[in-house]
Amino acid sequence: MVIYGNRSESGFVVAYQFKGTIATFALLLTFSGCAPADLGDPVVNDDDPGDVTTAREIEEADIVKLVDGYFYLSNPYTGMRVIDATDMSAPQFAGTYAVRGRGVELIVRDEHAFVFTAADFGYCAGEPVAFDDPDFGDITEPDYEGTRLWVVDVSNKDELTLAGTVDFDGIVVGTRRVGEILYATGTIGDTTFVVSIDISNPSQVRVVESIRFGADAEDIHVSQEAIFLYGDDLTEADTTRVTYVDISSTNGFIERRDSFRVPGVVRDRFSMSADEDTYYVVTQDFNPNNFTQTLGLFCYDISDPDNIDRLSFLPITTQETLRTVRFDGQRAYMVSSGGDDPLYVIDLTDPANPAVTGELAGPGFSTHLVPLGDRLLSVGFSTGAAFEPAVTLYDVSDPTNPTQLSRILVESLNRFSVGSEATVDEKALGVLNDLGIVLLPYAVFDRETGEFIDGLQIIQMTDSNLRERGQIEHKGIVRRSGIEDSRMWLLSEVAFATVNTIDLDAPQQIAELTIISDQELLDAGLTNCVDSARLSGRTIFYFEGNAFCGAFVPFSTFLTAAGLITVRLIRRRRMPSSQEL
Repeated sequence: MVIYGNRSESGFVVAYQFKGTIATFALLLTFSGCAPADLGDPVVNDDDPGDVTTAREIEEADIVKLVDGYFYLSNPYTGMRVIDATDMSAPQFAGTYAVRGRGVELIVRDEHAFVFTAADFGYCAGEPVAFDDPDFGDITEPDYEGTRLWVVDVSNKDELTLAGTVDFDGIVVGTRRVGEILYATGTIGDTTFVVSIDISNPSQVRVVESIRFGADAEDIHVSQEAIFLYGDDLTEADTTRVTYVDISSTNGFIERRDSFRVPGVVRDRFSMSADEDTYYVVTQDFNPNNFTQTLGLFCYDISDPDNIDRLSFLPITTQETLRTVRFDGQRAYMVSSGGDDPLYVIDLTDPANPAVTGELAGPGFSTHLVPLGDRLLSVGFSTGAAFEPAVTLYDVSDPTNPTQLSRILVESLNRFSVGSEATVDEKALGVLNDLGIVLLPYAVFDRETGEFIDGLQIIQMTDSNLRERGQIEHKGIVRRSGIEDSRMWLLSEVAFATVNTIDLDAPQQIAELTIISDQELLDAGLTNCVDSARLSGRTIFYFEGNAFCGAFVPFSTFLTAAGLITVRLIRRRRMPSSQEL
């Protein structure tokens, strides 16, 4: 399997504002279990910083981790679950631990799982619901406030035990493991905090240091030396504030260094990158006077973290909307939409003079890009009223002349509409470069049965071509997928399955495990959460009809008119904003 992105990319996280009144802006950290509850003052930075010359592994947390044939799941309903898939033809449930709150993500290291959960809301029909909602069940209701890190001993896969917890007074928006240190960043009102946690001895996890400062935190990019934290500048509208947090010490000491203001807004974590001396960020800045957008690439000299200077600014003036950015070594790719839907190739060889070397107009736009050497894979949407998910392969061996090699559309066929989780969550796209396989989740509404149908489209990829192979249906929106021991696996919030792919055109399900059943949700009082993954608002659906003359209309408009689901359920589905469309 390919870990795409050859820089230290940050992990997929979603930031939400903490619900309720916060009594204090002070950062509270408590640890229970195998460490003293009283942490005392943070450790100061005049001790041994460790070996700062040794490259450290950077790990992204995720909703699932596969280690030595065992799947470790962070599930929004059942907490943490382990699936024994050492025999992929006969997977079975192992242990479980009922962590409370909204499951965010986890990592697994040295027979311990580190699971982050938040106390802000639960999920019903794929949408955030306050835990104190009288119609929401108590199966995941937290017994804490803010965010909790659960340290779970998984040495006995059949009987998981709690080794300890670390609580944060605030909502964590980004986490990374860098070597033996786990970093977490988050917000408490208008205050941002960064904390470092030593996990070298998982049975005695300890907080090393914590800092806080006035700023907004949306997401992070992490390198060997720094956390680059970005968020809206609280003093000026339509401006982004970037803060450099020094994490070069391998012992977990952290220090806030310089911060700087960037015009415009940052779309997501892929809009940032960094090497030893240069930081790159792409923003979108709207000009209301002429209704144009400036897509700007900013390059900064970070060789002196206390005095960060701008090296250059490369503007692209357009009336289109920025869709996605991806950095790859000394090159960057950028896609916008609203007209020609161009793909831009940008040369970063000289950060003081970046330049657009090539441009390719295309039918449709990308929502995520995957660099593959002199090839570039994209997932996004086609143009036209159908607005179908598309996977495209580009030849970028000549940066002055990018070309489209092949394109696959996941068409609705006799069904009403089609969407893909991979267009809003890049980790839902499976790119197995060594096997020449791309796994694209899809979700369609069948007008004949009145039901959602979820599954996975298998795409074969060569150096010059994409070929549509078979499809396999699955219960719930496919959040993650892959191939292990010649067997395909699929994971949704409600089910896990393994698939025989000897014949890629006719994949056959081998086994399915129900993570949580409709009846269990009903028994918990979650009457509107049945089939929640399949009704998740994360997947975008569109209505195509003569009455709308090809206009893009959210699929919920049709569902409401047809009376297929209740108004209350629709209210709890997240519909895309105009900026997302």
